[in-house]
Amino acid sequence: MFQKNYKYLFNNLFFVFSVFLLISSVYSYSDYYKVNVDEKSKTETFNIDKVENYTYKLSYVHYGNLQEGMYVKIFVNGNNIHEYSKDLSNTGSGAYKKSENKTDITNYLVNGSNELKIESNIWKTENSSPYYVLENFEITEHEVSTIKLPISQNVNFFVFILCLICLIIRKG
Repeated sequence: MFQKNYKYLFNNLFFVFSVFLLISSVYSYSDYYKVNVDEKSKTETFNIDKVENYTYKLSYVHYGNLQEGMYVKIFVNGNNIHEYSKDLSNTGSGAYKKSENKTDITNYLVNGSNELKIESNIWKTENSSPYYVLENFEITEHEVSTIKLPISQNVNFFVFILCLICLIIRKG
């Protein structure tokens, strides 16, 4: 009898976690892009089935050691979504400064084939070999809610626990 309850609980937990995985999808495209003096640009083509009323966010980690006058630009389907440079003093432009970025790219994506391009203006200097790295690229999709309620993660966790308790009571 004890084993049946654990098996039932495991099956229900597996079902609930499977449902949560289906709610939020993640598309991961590449682990690592490095632009430097030798390779000034990188291009990645990917396919996506765009769903209406969903928001698509591009996230990645970026760092490098750009010098004065150098820049790195990120494009999605030809649209410039970010530019990093020491001159702009924006996040990630210093030496080895890691930063995460999450950008809404919904308006730039098309249903089907899309292109992600990293372009740089980097040259060799006397003191260093400048480079810039962008890694852990992923696109996440979120359904845009028609009703915006202030529901926190704690409430979601509480509802999850209540559902588990109801399933256990129903079985018992």
